[in-house]
Amino acid sequence: MMSVNEERNDDDRHWFNAREYDRGDVQIYADIREQGAGKHKVNIIDLSRSGFRIHSLTYIKVDKTVYLTIPGYAPLEARIAWHKGDLYGCEFRDRLHVAIYDHMVKTFPSLVRAR
Repeated sequence: MMSVNEERNDDDRHWFNAREYDRGDVQIYADIREQGAGKHKVNIIDLSRSGFRIHSLTYIKVDKTVYLTIPGYAPLEARIAWHKGDLYGCEFRDRLHVAIYDHMVKTFPSLVRAR
């Protein structure tokens, strides 16, 4: 018998091709909330139209649905795609509009390169 993850195909696990969009190094302090749970602070360290990478001291399970709230923006639905230590890769449910992405990268530039 297959596990839940083995039964899914790639289209179910990944909403977008993670490398399809440019990434911008950013420094955004935001709130993240797991579905049905409380919110906590995270630091977004890079951003693309399809997802983002965060530093979080709070553990979040892979494949969990989360809601990211960036100051000045409505909450954005995403999925935790992977984690290594206190770094997490996340995929947006709906990709960001290019104008929103450009505005976020210009508004919240990183002083250091994240990679």
